This record gives sequence, structure tokens and C-alpha cells, in this order.
Amino acid sequence: MTGAAVPAELETLMRRMRLPYLRKAAPDVLATARAQRWDPAEVLRVLLAEEVTGRDAATRRMRRRAAGFPSGK
Repeated sequence: MTGAAVPAELETLMRRMRLPYLRKAAPDVLATARAQRWDPAEVLRVLLAEEVTGRDAATRRMRRRAAGFPSGK
């Protein structure tokens, strides 16, 4: 499914708040929410969960890199 366009004002706010993972997921989540008539709280929950998951993964990558483990291990 191709995502719906995110309104420009919302895109600007997501950039300003530095929410890259939420911004990436927003078009598909918003399209699904419209099609399935989700409650607004569910849309927020899904988008915030995407942001948290993305940040956790980025933190793990950064910490592994900083640990200086031998490559390939």
C-alpha cells in the first residue's frame, strides 16, 4: 500500500521535533488508519511506537560501534 501524503504543516512539525522514524512511518500508518477507521489514540500509539523502536535500534547500533568490537563478531 502506498502511503498517504502527510500535510506540510505536520511534516514541518515532525522535522522540528526531530522524529525521523515517526516521519518515515507516517504515510503508511495514516493510510491504514483512514482505511480501517482507527481511533486517533491508536494512530498516535502506533506512530510513537515506531519512533521508540527506531530510536532503540539506533542506540544499539551506536553503542556497538562505540564499544569497538572486532568486525564480524
